[in-house]
Amino acid sequence: MYSSAVYSDKNAKDKHQRNTERVQKVSSRLTTPKIMRIKTQGFASYIGMDINKFEEKFGQPQETMDSAINVKWLLYNLDSSNYLKVGIDQYTQKVCSIVLAGDMSDSNSKIKVGMTIRQLLKLSTLYANFEVSYREENFQFELSENDLNNHPLIGFENGSYVIPYLQPDSKKVIALEFLDTGMLLKKNIYQIVSQTPIPSQYQGETNWDQLDIMVPYDLMQMINAKRIVVENPTLPIGDSLTQNAQSIINLLEKNPKHYLKKSYANLLKDITSGNVGRNNFLSLNPSNFSKKLYQDSGLDNKNTEVYIIFPFYNATTFFENTELQKNVWYNLIDNKTKKIGIAYDQGLLVIIINKGGN
Repeated sequence: MYSSAVYSDKNAKDKHQRNTERVQKVSSRLTTPKIMRIKTQGFASYIGMDINKFEEKFGQPQETMDSAINVKWLLYNLDSSNYLKVGIDQYTQKVCSIVLAGDMSDSNSKIKVGMTIRQLLKLSTLYANFEVSYREENFQFELSENDLNNHPLIGFENGSYVIPYLQPDSKKVIALEFLDTGMLLKKNIYQIVSQTPIPSQYQGETNWDQLDIMVPYDLMQMINAKRIVVENPTLPIGDSLTQNAQSIINLLEKNPKHYLKKSYANLLKDITSGNVGRNNFLSLNPSNFSKKLYQDSGLDNKNTEVYIIFPFYNATTFFENTELQKNVWYNLIDNKTKKIGIAYDQGLLVIIINKGGN
């Protein structure tokens, strides 16, 4: 089995690149190469660290956020370009995930936000197949061409990983997520081709009251961090648009079939009733739902764009899902966007973008 890294570059003429793409097309399933893990560096060193030791080094977080996957999130560097979010496994009380999405740099790491795919390839081969062990079970991931192009996986010598999230157009790293094997399985963004059953991912009880407040808050922190990086003004959550977004949630939860086609409505009802383990994912724009939703929620469809996303549990979804990044994320950080309204309820996210400024 060969290792491979796929990167589309029409101007690339070198033989190595052509061979790499050819190898990826003929890669066989359930055959794992010997993965060459790179030297542990930067934030990868903190994966598996006890929460108390981590807080001794970084201090107390400015905010904390629960989740639906037995992870407590620590939020640092709020209202700045240095977005940092740290996940603590609730069972082990150890660091299981670290997300960097701003311009925060680490002098001890060669892997950085903003680097190009070519720079990344100089540091590590990007493999299409990974075999990992978790709770005495073996799992085999198979990364698709889309995975390798947009969110490849790199392993470190200490057993941790990093996912570099790439912009689809520029192929620059827009965010980094360092994580352990358990968190990698919980994210479920790569295909598992082994027959091993995935361990239970979600906890029995979720503090939705807290999440309904903190998910929009965390998302806005990430949006504004990126807006600072590209030198665009930061945005408040406009009160009127937030009320409109909440009205849309209320309308959809009360009578989803009135605004969505049957299959969408059924999935929405299933998710908001508490089935947080659903893998189906939808990102709906105005072409996917009835125009009556604008009217019933008090919106003017000339200056506003509405996006309905579910199931949604973590802001990094905008980097994991390529289409969501292209269709929604770019609008959120665009300099033409003047106001944003966000509302959330049990996996249902509604975003309203106003480019008119009124």
